[in-house]
Amino acid sequence: MHPTTRTLHKPHILVALALLTAALVSSATARPSSCAPAAVRPSCRAATAQDAAAAQNPSTTGTVAGTVTLAGTGQPLHGARVLLIELGLSTLTDEQGRYRFDSVPPGEYRLVAVREHLQASPASVQVRAGTTATLDFTLALSAVHEEVTVTATGRETTPFDAFNTVDVLDSVDLAQKMAGSLGELLEGEPNIAKRSFGPGSSRPVIRGFDNDRVLVMQDGVRTGDLSSQSGDHGVSIDPGSLEKVEVLKGPATLLYGSSAIGGVVNAITPQQQFYAHPPRELRGQVTLDSGSANGQAGSNGNFQYGSGAFMLWFGGGARRAGDYHTPIGPVDNSGSRSANGRLGGGWFGERGWVSAGYQIEDGRYGVPFAGLFEADAEAGSPGDLGTPPRIDLDTRRQSVRLDTGLREIDGGPVRSLQAAVTWIDWHHDEIEEQADGSSEIGTSFDNTTWIGRLEAEQRTRGRLSGRFGVWAQHRDYTPRGAEALSPPVVQRSFAAFTYQELALPGWQLQFGARLERNAYEPEPRARPEAPPTRDRSFTGVSASLGARVPLAGDRVALVASLTSSYRAPALEELYNFGPHVGNLAFEFGNPELRRERSTGGEFSLRWQGRRAHGNVNFFLYDIDDFVFPAPTGRVREGLIEVELLQGNARYLGADASAQLHLTPELELQVSGGWVRAELRDSGEPVPRIPPASGRLALDWMPAQQLHLRPSLVLTAAQRRVFRAETPTAGYTLANLLVSYMIVRAKAMHVLSLNLTNLTDELYRNHNSFIKELAPEIGRRVLLTYSLRLF
Repeated sequence: MHPTTRTLHKPHILVALALLTAALVSSATARPSSCAPAAVRPSCRAATAQDAAAAQNPSTTGTVAGTVTLAGTGQPLHGARVLLIELGLSTLTDEQGRYRFDSVPPGEYRLVAVREHLQASPASVQVRAGTTATLDFTLALSAVHEEVTVTATGRETTPFDAFNTVDVLDSVDLAQKMAGSLGELLEGEPNIAKRSFGPGSSRPVIRGFDNDRVLVMQDGVRTGDLSSQSGDHGVSIDPGSLEKVEVLKGPATLLYGSSAIGGVVNAITPQQQFYAHPPRELRGQVTLDSGSANGQAGSNGNFQYGSGAFMLWFGGGARRAGDYHTPIGPVDNSGSRSANGRLGGGWFGERGWVSAGYQIEDGRYGVPFAGLFEADAEAGSPGDLGTPPRIDLDTRRQSVRLDTGLREIDGGPVRSLQAAVTWIDWHHDEIEEQADGSSEIGTSFDNTTWIGRLEAEQRTRGRLSGRFGVWAQHRDYTPRGAEALSPPVVQRSFAAFTYQELALPGWQLQFGARLERNAYEPEPRARPEAPPTRDRSFTGVSASLGARVPLAGDRVALVASLTSSYRAPALEELYNFGPHVGNLAFEFGNPELRRERSTGGEFSLRWQGRRAHGNVNFFLYDIDDFVFPAPTGRVREGLIEVELLQGNARYLGADASAQLHLTPELELQVSGGWVRAELRDSGEPVPRIPPASGRLALDWMPAQQLHLRPSLVLTAAQRRVFRAETPTAGYTLANLLVSYMIVRAKAMHVLSLNLTNLTDELYRNHNSFIKELAPEIGRRVLLTYSLRLF
């Protein structure tokens, strides 16, 4: 059937029903309550329906106000973010360091103030009707600090208060660990590994999940690239262009879709941070970096300027790296270059906003040894290689995004609305460079995606708060050339979702659901020997239920959750057929694949105190009809034949991080992760599961501005491997970070020297497709300067 002739009526009906149900539930639950929305304190009092109605009357509500200053100098801090946790409200401090929350229902609330590694302990305040409660904060530089996340629930909260496990890297963390890709940047975080076919193609692996089970987004919208489909395809985002990165572990399908069954990486740009609080002057950041062992050099700048109700943002940067060096020599054709730019603007009023922005990323990177496998595949038998070509990937991603929204809507069940429509055009060429200097394009890929999202935040009704919405995607995928493994395919996706939190005396309950439909419409195949294709569609429901119980006066929290998550097979899993050098396989996709169904649980213990804070997370996921690549034992066109099969799998593991304050200047940090994944029916390990790893570090701040962090990264051997997979030896890396920070009322300078692999250890990444041919980078020195204007 031609793509334009098909209509999908059923999802529209289901979406309408889901929206109507959510609205009715929100309206029907209005009743008095004795606990604040999203509350964690048994003594707190909520904004009830009567309170919400009375919020317009200052005599029945209160105000929270105060000043945020810098420790040691008493300087007022401009641009510090103050979060009123129970209500999910935040604001930024003004020129005098002042903040203010008006129309706050009476009750007891917790507040936290942060600004880029500046930290103060969360504090509580009692709000009474008709009065102003004053709460001041004094922020000091701290190696470990609280953050604010939006990825976990769609509204601002802290990782300590979120139901999901969240890791956050702010702009200082990014500068200290500057890398060429998100995979390199996040490698070493608890239970996060790196999949790669060389540095340019790295991608995060979360708790052993990879490819279409980990969703990479930028500013809450999927990137539209092809990094999930092949080991030699990378994520084009330059970490130097970002404000922060949030990693949501565990199933995040409720808010973000079936591709998030293993987790979400959300790369957040500076302009996205100011949607809720647009600047009234110039703000921005500049980052410069240079590194040895691969000749890395990069620069990025991002600026936002506000005047009245209007805001303009602009920025860009460039990065290059040569072939990286290992303890046994350089790895040929492992260099890369990239450039990015963005421009946009908008109008931001008190009750609404509208904005538009354009972004482009352009890059090229080498794929080491890919030419060797390419020549092997073309020759049809191992060893008859001739002179292998060099393979480069030339990529370009463009996007246009339109946003609009309303806040503080009068009356009705909805407090605010926001909508976004994004057009993303991804194109890349796989270029073969011959020994005589000539080059040709072997394969080209076009992936054009339209994504729309409409989300409503409910007005708090009694004990219930939450949000609901709809999401749609139209994807047009067209490959051409030697590795055009699938025919052109149109994918259409629709979803309706809701996420709810219910505050009960002394604890919280979270529940939600997502209904999603994915439909694939392929064209006929060009390869006559390939099996015929057919249209497929999948409809499934994901749901979750969680509870959060605070202990020890909000210093400890127990969080438990149960999830049932649905994933439709990816386009590549259904329709690929042919030699795929990027995955070192001759692939047989399976157009008869069924949906995956994951049922799992997670238990977390979190604590925060004066002497210690951290978290421990245990998880278990049973996945029915798990899709995995299974070698047949035969070789075809010089590559191992691989079939896409389905079985039942189990993922069991844990990750943790803890910080112990030994003295006011010295802190011990311990973190790590472990996962064991196997096929339940046979007991075989699931393919490509990273080994257990951990990190031990000492954070020493001998002076307020100087920060020293020696650390050891310990990675175990991985001997539980799947069929044709090879084991990997364990290793230990010694690193040292030296950072000097100068903090001013409206600016921060960060100069960092990061020395990694000090002993020049020879080690191999288990999730590298070329680990038998090339170890990882050797001893390295990275120098970074970052300027933040607040």
